[in-house]
Amino acid sequence: MRKNAFTLIEVLVALAIFALAAVGLGAAYSNVLLSRMALKEKGVGEEDFARCRAAMLETANFADIEKGGDVYLPDDRMARWKGKIEPTTVADLFWVTITVEIQTTAGGPYGTPREQSQWILRPTWSVESDRTKLLADAKERLLKNRGYDEETGGGTSFISKATTKKDQGNKNPNSNSNPNNPGKDNNPKPKTDPVKNTGGKAPVIQ
Repeated sequence: MRKNAFTLIEVLVALAIFALAAVGLGAAYSNVLLSRMALKEKGVGEEDFARCRAAMLETANFADIEKGGDVYLPDDRMARWKGKIEPTTVADLFWVTITVEIQTTAGGPYGTPREQSQWILRPTWSVESDRTKLLADAKERLLKNRGYDEETGGGTSFISKATTKKDQGNKNPNSNSNPNNPGKDNNPKPKTDPVKNTGGKAPVIQ
């Protein structure tokens, strides 16, 4: 009596298919783990960078920004930052670039420096003389562009004077008012009854 069984070739083919499936599943699982680790590191890095940025914004003195400072992070890690401030043509507005270096492990080396630039409105960083000059320059530019000064109304010939009722009467040549008698109309309407002029019938308006 002959028994049914797998041949050697069938067993080898099945093992090859299983090996390919195992390799594919292993690679997919590794990619998932690496992605989760990368997302976690990125999230931690964003939080650490945000702590350094907050420390910079809390610094009130202009000179302390360029010196920078250290920030304590979770897991006994440290981060160090320093800023570069560039003044602009707008009073109290600065273009600030912050550079941050973060430790990946406690007591370990600092990672690659990371930079970020942004506009910051900070009156405490301004020098009073510079602010006064910038405000004067801005006012001069507005006066040049608009052609007049909103506060005083001066600096241009485009501003018209207030028009009075007398000027309005003189400027309107078709006015029906009588200059000798303001209450009298120059073109009085005839006091006629339209019904009588049409033979007792109401006029037809076309």
